[in-house]
Amino acid sequence: MLTALTYLLFAYSAVLTVWALVLTIRNTAAGEGLLGATGGLLVLLIVQLVVSIALWGRADGTDPLLFFGYLFTALLLVPLAGFWAFAELSRWGPAVVAAAAVTVFVMIERMDQIWL
Repeated sequence: MLTALTYLLFAYSAVLTVWALVLTIRNTAAGEGLLGATGGLLVLLIVQLVVSIALWGRADGTDPLLFFGYLFTALLLVPLAGFWAFAELSRWGPAVVAAAAVTVFVMIERMDQIWL
């Protein structure tokens, strides 16, 4: 994993979590901006997938099933949370995005530990 990409994913998911929590506290439904930002997180995870496949030869002793299991789970979680937030027109839509973003944050940290 590239360190810069890891930090970018950390920062992006943290900002997305805070933004979604603010919308949840304000009792506001998810708008186009939050859904677009959720899509941005998905794009960054796809970039992480491509980079991980390209750099896989450098990862000596890394369990591929465990690493890519975390990555594919994150890749499934983000669009599901986005669709749920789009369908849920109450404050709980952004709460689902916040939960997904914080989960992705933890998964990225775990993937970084597995990679080393």
